[in-house]
Amino acid sequence: MSKIYKLLLLISIAGTSVSAVPVVPTFSTGTLNSRQETKTVVAETITSVDFSGSQYVVSGHNIEPVNSNVISPKLIKNTPQTVDNINFTWTSVDVTPANKPDWKITNPGQSFSFTESLQNSGLSNITTINRTTTTESLVESVSVFTQ
Repeated sequence: MSKIYKLLLLISIAGTSVSAVPVVPTFSTGTLNSRQETKTVVAETITSVDFSGSQYVVSGHNIEPVNSNVISPKLIKNTPQTVDNINFTWTSVDVTPANKPDWKITNPGQSFSFTESLQNSGLSNITTINRTTTTESLVESVSVFTQ
């Protein structure tokens, strides 16, 4: 029985009417202004490092190596170098007398020419570019409405 009373009570509450008062705006016109500004700053550093390689060149005529198996100096690893907090190490040519090839005249008494040149490896150039790019944008909108 108590279930029936609960059901009747629920039906009687659900059946009540609700009335609302209409909302009437108190304005006739209006505007809505919106403004959005954005600024982006990008700072960057670009570093370019140029190295030169080793080059040992012998040229001439009426010359030949004393030992035909040794025609270039031995390579050595140089001591590291630090420039602007960047570490560099490269390989170069060891031209000390003990490691450099020896040359001889092929036909003694004849004319000859002999040129020996060395360009050792190393750091030849560092270029650093610091740049800042600033981008700004502005968006403004106006909405006008009436009743």
